[in-house]
Amino acid sequence: MGIWISIIILVGILLNFIFSVREGKDERWKHIISRPLNYAFSLLFMGYTGGNLISVYYNFDLVTYKMYYDYLFAGVLVVYIVLLLIERRKLS
Repeated sequence: MGIWISIIILVGILLNFIFSVREGKDERWKHIISRPLNYAFSLLFMGYTGGNLISVYYNFDLVTYKMYYDYLFAGVLVVYIVLLLIERRKLS
C-alpha cells in the first residue's frame, strides 16, 4: 500500500508542476491557485493537529504514525489537485 501512496504523491506533484509551467505566472494563475492552496493547507494543519490529539490518548507505534502521515499527505495532495482542476476549468 505504501508504494501506491508514493505514486499518488509523485503524480500529484508532477501535475502541479505541469500546470504551473503551462499556465505561466500571470494574474489568472495566481487567482486559480489561491483557493486550492488555502483548502489544502487548512486540511494539512487540521490533520496534523488531529493526529497529535489522537496520539495523546492512544500510543501508536512508528509504523502506524508513518502510515497516518502518508495517508494524510496523499489525501491532501489529491484534494489539492482536484480543487486545482475544478478552479482551472471554472476560470477558463
